[in-house]
Amino acid sequence: MFAAMWQRTFLYRVWQRDRILATFFVLFILCQLFFTYKGVENTPFFHFGMYSAPHHEQASYPVYRIEVGHRPVLSGSFFDQQREIVYNTIAAYDGLRQLHWQDSLDRVITHRFSGTTADRLRAALLNNAAMDVPYQRWLFAYIADMRMIEDPTLSVSRAEVSYQPDGSLHTDSTVTLFTLRHD
Repeated sequence: MFAAMWQRTFLYRVWQRDRILATFFVLFILCQLFFTYKGVENTPFFHFGMYSAPHHEQASYPVYRIEVGHRPVLSGSFFDQQREIVYNTIAAYDGLRQLHWQDSLDRVITHRFSGTTADRLRAALLNNAAMDVPYQRWLFAYIADMRMIEDPTLSVSRAEVSYQPDGSLHTDSTVTLFTLRHD
């Protein structure tokens, strides 16, 4: 019974025609099972916890405000992909600032690699304080490219907001992340 089922599979058919390719498929499947077991997230395969982990209630949530030329940029003015790029990079930038430019990916590199490989990965992958102004200029160019502006100023701020018992939002604090005048 098992032999008959095995002979109807894609992998068996590939094995009959090209044993090297079938070996590659088997190694790929085994490696992916190992990565899943170890909890390593790799595209396009993600482990179950990425989408099933519970989201706990927080005391406050960050909300980012963008102004170009002293006018607020509404998040609805971006296409979905653009909004994700803009706000996710701002959140990453804000997180790095709060960690004093100590990229959390450095722990992963240190844990998994050593020597020259680790140094090369750090140079290629880690963000640092030297990327502060280049990021601000990139963000300005990315946002300004989509609208006609008169005053070449970009300001990004973070407001910490919390939900009140009646369901309304309350702004707890506001911090300006950066202001860039691009001349």
